[in-house]
Amino acid sequence: MKSPSDAPTWWLVTIVATVGQLLVAMSNHVLPSIAPKLAESLGVNAALIGVQVSLTFGVAAVAAATGGPVVLCYGAARTTQLCVLICAVGTLLYAVPSLYAVALGSVLCGIGLGLINPAAAHMLVKYTPPERRNLIFSIKQTGVPAGGVIAALMAPALAVSVGWQWAMAVIATAGVITLLAIQPYRETWDADRGQSNEKQPGVWATVTLVWCAHDLRWLSIVGSLLSAIQRCLFSFTVIYLVVEHRFGLLEAGVMLSAIQFGGFASRIFWGWTADRIGSGFAVMMLICMISVVTTIALTQFDAAWPRPLTLMFFFVLGSAAAGWNGVFHGEAARLSPPGMAGAIAGGTSFFMFGGVLFGPSLFALAYGGVGSYALTFWSLTAVSLLSLLLLAFARRPRVA
Repeated sequence: MKSPSDAPTWWLVTIVATVGQLLVAMSNHVLPSIAPKLAESLGVNAALIGVQVSLTFGVAAVAAATGGPVVLCYGAARTTQLCVLICAVGTLLYAVPSLYAVALGSVLCGIGLGLINPAAAHMLVKYTPPERRNLIFSIKQTGVPAGGVIAALMAPALAVSVGWQWAMAVIATAGVITLLAIQPYRETWDADRGQSNEKQPGVWATVTLVWCAHDLRWLSIVGSLLSAIQRCLFSFTVIYLVVEHRFGLLEAGVMLSAIQFGGFASRIFWGWTADRIGSGFAVMMLICMISVVTTIALTQFDAAWPRPLTLMFFFVLGSAAAGWNGVFHGEAARLSPPGMAGAIAGGTSFFMFGGVLFGPSLFALAYGGVGSYALTFWSLTAVSLLSLLLLAFARRPRVA
């Protein structure tokens, strides 16, 4: 009988990559899901969650640029283990009632977030069938909204019942368990670690490589804009519903989980569709169209809407705002030179995280000027429309 380390089957690699994404996502979604409660405990304005998100993703952007070299040096499986361990420590720091501890925890979680995509891309391209790439990358990316759903449901419930610190302990424990579960497969999956590759770009050269490639450049710019939309919705939906529509914290968390679940369920569909029609760009254009319509509807939201309709609306909103990521990463992998999927994933992730770095902070700044979350959400409509126009421009035939 073969040992676990002798069985690098594609479905097992996909499960590990997905679970890694899920745990890292939980560590980065837990604070926005309890922002009002945490702000009350620390004695600060809940809108400052935008600053915390920007700090996390600013660090993630820098970490992503180093992802390719790190994965080549230590291996994709070991890098995945480091990601979940670092995020576990970061979430434990969140439990300390201090802004300094929250800031340090955000830095650590940002490092884990920045490294997880290059590690996953390296493993998936190495072990999965190319004809299923968009679908498999979309399955892997379901870990992000799935982690968000769990955080959005678990953290508010624990915050109300036993204290918000317990949510951090649950996430940290799950991270340690996952780290240990990956260990039996590490030797086989990291057999290529430490091998020199003259074609492999350096740390910041990965960003330059992406920028100099026409398709990757436009894909990355749109990824940056869509990331800003996604994170603004994740960060401010609960506050919007609680402050302007008098929702309870638990009910607002359910609505946030509907957005997350919409992203979770739709990613597989979008990935399957992209593989069937052979165009990730076309699918992302359709997603942008849906995002334009749903963000307009969000600005007109009324708490009097029937709850089933409200849940359905937030589900559809999430299918666009949080459903594009798998197609994005699959398309980036398709456009990558041979053996450089991890490096390209790091370069494209740098741009994605850049959008998250500036998006929530600019949203918070705009809110400070207009004093209304509903009015501020119009900015997301404008960004959705801009993304659609850029994708249309990118698909135009190039003149030789």
